[in-house]
Amino acid sequence: MKNMKKILVSVAFASAMAFQAQAETLKLAHALPTEHPVHKSLTWFADQVSKDPSIRVKVYPNGTLGDETNLLQMVQNGTIAFTKVSAAPLSTFAPDYNVLSLPYLFKDKASYDKVLEGPIGDEILASSEKSGFIGLAFLDAGARNFYASKAIKEPADLQGMKIRVQSSPISIDTMKALGATAVPLPYGELYSALQQGVVDGAENNIPSYYSSRHYEVKKFYSYDMHTMVPDVLVVSTAVWNKFTDQQKATIRKIAKETVEQQKTNWNAYVEKSLVNLKKQHVTFVDSDIPAFQEAVKPVYAKFRQENPGLSSLLDQIQNAQK
Repeated sequence: MKNMKKILVSVAFASAMAFQAQAETLKLAHALPTEHPVHKSLTWFADQVSKDPSIRVKVYPNGTLGDETNLLQMVQNGTIAFTKVSAAPLSTFAPDYNVLSLPYLFKDKASYDKVLEGPIGDEILASSEKSGFIGLAFLDAGARNFYASKAIKEPADLQGMKIRVQSSPISIDTMKALGATAVPLPYGELYSALQQGVVDGAENNIPSYYSSRHYEVKKFYSYDMHTMVPDVLVVSTAVWNKFTDQQKATIRKIAKETVEQQKTNWNAYVEKSLVNLKKQHVTFVDSDIPAFQEAVKPVYAKFRQENPGLSSLLDQIQNAQK
């Protein structure tokens, strides 16, 4: 009888240990502050995925585990399971993402949603599997605009300015076409770079401009809407391959639902940001968008010349908007 009890205890202990191992906590890290709408959406994603008793996801915001570049490397080697990264730097590992950094690629928000939430978007998300990560969903990141200590109404206003950009060849080419000098910098270093004059300005969406408090040092926000580069929720290929088919299907479903959560969170935060930015005496400027569109045409010519393998994807995106 005593032996039977020992066996039962051993079996129970082994089962508990097996469950604990199976339910190992997976890390989801990003570099944005907790008040940012993307953090709210990623927290929702983590909570939904964690409803599976065998999966636990913990969110690490604020760049506590590193900046976007570091976090992507950690995803690639399986140190963390998930991260959020802008599509721009992903082009280093999966060329298809390169197309999404082209200026004025999407004619409007409806076209943006149609392309990224359809077969073309799915094709781009899957393109990075061999690079150590898989895209699960594109998250709305709005339109990127310039902010500086003066209004940027037309390309000539950028002449000679040093503008912080993401680490992306197309972003650099775009600034060059507009007459500015591109300065790639990690996002976490940007506030001090703006404050100390390392750069004269930057470009980003309203929520990032507000949540990062960049308005404290740069009071002019100019709506030129030069790009609509999405954020991407990615998962480590090494971690992904450990999931069952059912778990993969569930996570993909939740990721798609997170896209809708993000739209709601994003729009609400934009409204809140605009109200508060006006209280901070930020000047909003309507730029001459046709002038900017004309100025960046050489970027497309260079892109097609240097990336012949991506011309077909670019054509698909442009044709889908007709």
